[in-house]
Amino acid sequence: MDSKTTHPHRILVTGSTGAIGEPLARHLTGRGHHVRGLARRPSPGLTDFVEGDLNDKDAVRRAVDGVDTIIHLGAYPNPADFMDVLLQPNVVGLYYICEAAVEFGVKRLVLASTVQVISGQEFVDRPVHEHDGPAPLNHYALTKVWAETAGAMYARVHKLSVISARIGWYPRNTGECIRLAANPDGPNMFFSHTDSNRFFTRCVESDAPHAGVSVILHAQSKPVGIARMDVGTARDIIGYEPQDTWPDGLPFPIS
Repeated sequence: MDSKTTHPHRILVTGSTGAIGEPLARHLTGRGHHVRGLARRPSPGLTDFVEGDLNDKDAVRRAVDGVDTIIHLGAYPNPADFMDVLLQPNVVGLYYICEAAVEFGVKRLVLASTVQVISGQEFVDRPVHEHDGPAPLNHYALTKVWAETAGAMYARVHKLSVISARIGWYPRNTGECIRLAANPDGPNMFFSHTDSNRFFTRCVESDAPHAGVSVILHAQSKPVGIARMDVGTARDIIGYEPQDTWPDGLPFPIS
């Protein structure tokens, strides 16, 4: 996975200064892809970036123009007030990204969803599968259900290849690692930083899904016990193989 790709893509990573986006942009660049960033400040390590907000339609259009793949990570990443905090970046911003993808002929759109979409599923003896459906418990997760449904519509109507990635518990710092370790289910929904790079690389480089097809894929590392989310579909469709188990694959101490 560390070798250069033989088929470089022109990729826009939104949220390119974020916890997932910054290391991913660096990883994809190292594989030989051309990566453009979109964030509200300069993107470290990238010479091609747009400084702008997801609520700025013109900035979004500038960022999308000329790329063939979008990995849309930019969003408000936590539960919050819907009207005052979540609506603009997570709903309106997503709309601008999807519309620009159609306008500029983007081939593949990868939308960040979350394990919180299935928080209301109460299975204890098996992982949650994609076909079990969403069961959000907060408005942040509800915006990600919207993203998954929007992605399916854009694939159906505009023939994009769309992946909605339900991201597991991706700790952003040592404090979040401490909270993850204290949660009995935490290690079973853990998503390491290195597995994240592996997963999103497969989202870019896999031939599937084809144009006009939208899929929801679960993205997490190997569990300690029973996985919260089954990754079999991700393995079958894009060839994702998680390699880390809590607490492997983190760039900082866990305590």
